[in-house]
Amino acid sequence: MTYTYKINGWKTLITSMIAVVFSLTGETVDAQSNEGTEQTKIQWRATDTAGGSVLVPVENKISIVLFVKAGQDRSDQAMAQLNTLIADPACQGSVQAIAVVSGQEAGVGAARIEGSQLWSGQVVIDLDYEASGLMSARVWPTTEIIDAQGSRIAHLPGLRESYSKDIRAYLDFAMGEIDQAALDKRLETNSTIASTPDSIASRRLHMAERLLDKGQTELALKELEQGLAIDPDDTQLILTLARVHVITHNPVEGLSLLDGLDMGAAPVWRVQTLRGRALVDLDRYDEARIALDQALEVNPDPAEAFYYLGRVNEQAGQWQQAASAYRNAYEKARPTSQ
Repeated sequence: MTYTYKINGWKTLITSMIAVVFSLTGETVDAQSNEGTEQTKIQWRATDTAGGSVLVPVENKISIVLFVKAGQDRSDQAMAQLNTLIADPACQGSVQAIAVVSGQEAGVGAARIEGSQLWSGQVVIDLDYEASGLMSARVWPTTEIIDAQGSRIAHLPGLRESYSKDIRAYLDFAMGEIDQAALDKRLETNSTIASTPDSIASRRLHMAERLLDKGQTELALKELEQGLAIDPDDTQLILTLARVHVITHNPVEGLSLLDGLDMGAAPVWRVQTLRGRALVDLDRYDEARIALDQALEVNPDPAEAFYYLGRVNEQAGQWQQAASAYRNAYEKARPTSQ
């Protein structure tokens, strides 16, 4: 049996629950399902730390957006490797690179990056996770490669041993220098050559997330277990494993994993959304409300948290609040890019 965690798949269910709850309040519901729509283009505007404009996509340029956590070794390594790549004459004038630092400490992190030799591109502070939510950046680092039309060329969570070679291959593809078959061949070769423990664990995480996007949780679970056998302390592997347990209705196992996480190593909104969902499954509604309220304080993708807050409010007989939460869940739900 498989389960999907993509909120877009809940929209029909949410619409039905809104209708039921609103019928108890005497109100009407005007929500309409948009299932089947896909987010095919990325459009993003921001201001960098120097006050300059950041625009994705840009005509005649490929955009590399790197989501980082200041002070994290893997983020530093990703910035250093990308710096080398974008300094290549072949990339001059055809690539723009933006580092995005997210979270409440983003200002301090951005200052650290600017004061170092790690990064020569633009730096954007993403206090409320708006950018990371738009581009589905769930781990640090995550690299997005977007062409001049706004189409996603690559979404690379983590830092594989073959990172630089993979980026180079994707850039060559985006520039029209190789076709899809050649890209696939180069990525396969890079993956075969890069066989260090870190790279293998990162590949397992990447594959697990792709499988989860397709709702194939049993296969994702196997990938995560194999990754953790190599690197048992990897925060992102543990967090993703907790999610698998929660979405497959094993809340006790999920909570156990969440309780063992270093809260500074993962976005609080992700951890607390999962915690709230697990607590709802255990009928621990008061605790779930606390976790979900914390998750919603700063959350770039709040649909799931709103949905489970609606469940909590409905159980408490708070029909107006439940209706509001369900409506927010519906309105905030968006298609997930693959």
